[in-house]
Amino acid sequence: MNLIILGPQGSGKGTQAKLLAEKFGLKHISTGELLRAEAESGTEKGKIIGKILESGELIPFETVIQVLEPALLSSKSGFILDGTPRDIKQLEYLDWLLKEKDINLDKIILLDIPREVSLFRLSKRAEIEHRSDDTPEVIGARLDIYEKNTLPVVETYRERGKLLVIDGTPDIETIFKDLVTKLEPLVK
Repeated sequence: MNLIILGPQGSGKGTQAKLLAEKFGLKHISTGELLRAEAESGTEKGKIIGKILESGELIPFETVIQVLEPALLSSKSGFILDGTPRDIKQLEYLDWLLKEKDINLDKIILLDIPREVSLFRLSKRAEIEHRSDDTPEVIGARLDIYEKNTLPVVETYRERGKLLVIDGTPDIETIFKDLVTKLEPLVK
């Protein structure tokens, strides 16, 4: 089973992706984690990525692909892709790559939460994790980018009949149970 999980920042994508990966034996591929690891590597590319992450802007997709593609193509038992595609250009490239490698996407999960919930959760995460990309200004900028660039991706997947919309406002366990119930029929 190959999945993508989308949603605004603070929707719980990473948490649910990890739980689903464990439940269904999938490889969890987090674009954000891959990019943060590269930023912490100390390389020149890492330093550039770190500056962009701190600003809240999107990383150039060519750079995202350099860290994402090896992880995606090394998955043998299925994957859950967390954090990509973030815009139509990324969707088109991902479509091409998956078609080239004869990889089918089963479902695209949208963890749907209102902007206020996202802002609240991210401010809490900033207090706990002290992430440099969780300042109020950066959070607002990232949510604006999500609404402008990623919502058209969501609509494209909806039109293709691949979208699974999940209410992302309840607690972690409730969301996970809802996901498992809806995904278990896809397990072959």
